[in-house]
Amino acid sequence: MAYSKITIDFTSPIIAGTFLNLTESNYGISLFEIFKNARISRGSVAIPEGVPEDYNHPEIYYKLLASSYRNAFNLDYNTSNLFTVEINGSGIAGRVTILANYENANFILSGTDSGAIISIVNQQFTPPFIHTITSFSEATEDKSKKIKITQATSELAVSISSPFNLLNNTSNPFSFEWQRGQVINLTVKNAAGLEATNLITLPDVLSADNFSIKINNSPNGATAIVNNAFTTGLTLAYSLNGTDFQHANVFSGLDVGNYTLYVLDQYGGAFSKSFSVDQNGVYVPFFYISKSNSIRFAKRVKWSDTFNYKTDENTLGSEVDVKVAYSGCQNFKSDTIITTQFKSNYATNTVNIIKSDKTKISVPVVKKTNNIGIKDKRDAIKFNLGGTNTGVYFLAGNRYDYATNAVIDSYALNGLLPEWAIIGNYINLENAWYLIDNIFYDDDKNADVLVISNTYSGIDVGVMVSSIYNDFNYEVYEFTIDLSNYLNQTLQIEIENTDNRFDSLKHISERLIIAKNFLKNLEINYWNHDNTDIFYATGIRHLMNVEVTKQAGVSQEESEVYKTDTNAVLLSAQSYEADKFTFEPLSKEIWRKLMIALSHKMVYINGTQYVKSGDFETEGPLNDSNLYVLSAIMVKAGAVYSTSSEMDEMLNDQVIEIPGLIQTEIGFLKY
Repeated sequence: MAYSKITIDFTSPIIAGTFLNLTESNYGISLFEIFKNARISRGSVAIPEGVPEDYNHPEIYYKLLASSYRNAFNLDYNTSNLFTVEINGSGIAGRVTILANYENANFILSGTDSGAIISIVNQQFTPPFIHTITSFSEATEDKSKKIKITQATSELAVSISSPFNLLNNTSNPFSFEWQRGQVINLTVKNAAGLEATNLITLPDVLSADNFSIKINNSPNGATAIVNNAFTTGLTLAYSLNGTDFQHANVFSGLDVGNYTLYVLDQYGGAFSKSFSVDQNGVYVPFFYISKSNSIRFAKRVKWSDTFNYKTDENTLGSEVDVKVAYSGCQNFKSDTIITTQFKSNYATNTVNIIKSDKTKISVPVVKKTNNIGIKDKRDAIKFNLGGTNTGVYFLAGNRYDYATNAVIDSYALNGLLPEWAIIGNYINLENAWYLIDNIFYDDDKNADVLVISNTYSGIDVGVMVSSIYNDFNYEVYEFTIDLSNYLNQTLQIEIENTDNRFDSLKHISERLIIAKNFLKNLEINYWNHDNTDIFYATGIRHLMNVEVTKQAGVSQEESEVYKTDTNAVLLSAQSYEADKFTFEPLSKEIWRKLMIALSHKMVYINGTQYVKSGDFETEGPLNDSNLYVLSAIMVKAGAVYSTSSEMDEMLNDQVIEIPGLIQTEIGFLKY
């Protein structure tokens, strides 16, 4: 590629005081030179003495003039080597050639009275082929999942090679539709074959699955807060009637009832999502029963319904789709009492024992927690925030009975907030309910501050503040069955959960065989100290009875030995009492329940405490059945033989001489 060039030919004597003014307009450089008898300042060129006729050869004068101009130009304008300046090119005396060393230089002759002949050849500028403007708009269909992309380029893109192929494009800009939520590489070519690439991040899919609704309740109505994830590139609007939309994601003062949330984005995407508000702010059904419980349960569904496939969670052992499905029966001794725990926010939770003749016996269900509709009232301080806002913060004071205002106890938060103090919740202050609009840290108060819409212009003053809130969206329930009343019977346990806000739910247990004792039986008691998916603070313990094929002692030991050239000393050794249990074949979910049981921190097998060691061994499924054989190595807790040598003291108290060794052809020799 030829860069821009100036050619200056000096063909006649130069008169002092004349000038040559050139300009490079791309960088905005003025290349002005004035001709003088001597160079005494920047921007001046020294004229050779005399006239051409004074020299033996007249061309010497012009060579000297060209050389003088080059030297002055380099000093004045070429310290950064923007140009290459040569003289007397092609054997022509008095010629100066200035070549730009960069693209797209644009030389201009701004003026001269020097008599020099100026020739300028500027580089033909070829603008780069680039993507210019990218915009998004509504797709023609499936607008929540697709987006229309419109791309302009600096000149017509005749072909597209990515993310799709298109030849003979005639539009600029051009448009196409693509799936949202992707990053695409848009690659195009112009007629000259130049390629341009643009990495485009498309707006996210608008999906109801990415939105959740949190309900904060107060006596003057609930607040629904719409939380979202994966909404990059989207401007959202919300409505509860499908007509009146707002950009704020909070709806306040909602009465008890059922609602539909409508969400739109700027690209025509839309969805609706139902929710409900009740007096406690519970709107999503919740039920959970841990597999750590003694009894195994399966959810009841109609498998013929759409999407109701058979899974581990909704089938009993005898219902599994295998050629030979064995029942997941569980054995329990008649002298045991079994407690089962579950978590639920359903209004009614009932448990029944179903006997073999299908008669039902009701079992009492006891609520163990108080998570929903919690009431709190305590001392606080309010102060003027200016305008229509009031600040509330908490240092220390009393907590009160919500109804009677009787002092319950004291508290000290020292500037922190109660657990219910979140944006969007309501607080009661001086018999009025206020929405918590904001929370910020105040350096002067050294405290986190709640902001409410209330005009107050007085001094800081103590007040009583209250709130109604939920710790968790469920309560913990337990029921206990004394099996001594069911000797030699086969039972099932049924859990039913009903609520006029939610669809009813039912779980049924495997068949429970109750007997005085069982052959080859191991009784396993297990629990954890800390809360997991079981709330162990209630004191609940679990139990399983399983048949064992083989119980064999196994070796589990560790040792550390200090070795020298002449001796070996035992530093420490530990030997553990361990047993390997191989259990009779079990149905899949009872096999899984047994592994969970043996993985608890506290495990007692026939009264002896064990801890799990290593991984379980499993064989199965056996043939075409749902049976599995489990083997587990369990170490007795507290049953360890440990020894340590006195070598440590010997090493610490004595200096051991290490001999020098020389390697020879026959080995090492001491020296």
